[in-house]
Amino acid sequence: MSSLGDRLIQLRNSKNLKQNQAAELIGISSVNLSRYEQGKRKPNRETLYLLADFYDVHPSYLLFGEENNYLDFLSDITEEEAIKLKDYLEELRRNK
Repeated sequence: MSSLGDRLIQLRNSKNLKQNQAAELIGISSVNLSRYEQGKRKPNRETLYLLADFYDVHPSYLLFGEENNYLDFLSDITEEEAIKLKDYLEELRRNK
């Protein structure tokens, strides 16, 4: 079972980046990235989203290794379907 640190290292290596290069591009210190990769520290929410955005993964993948986003089913809906879903959600919220 891989950890947050293992996933960060794997993602960084897939971009052929050294730790200091990745940290600079992400906008965090290389010391902090090193601590995350070694499992000595967990990123706060803001940093977690920076990491996920940089590596183009969902934050849940970084934290738990979950590759499936629960919203994936929305990726191929039409604009008309999106409008209907939005209307339906608004109706559900009103009826709570």
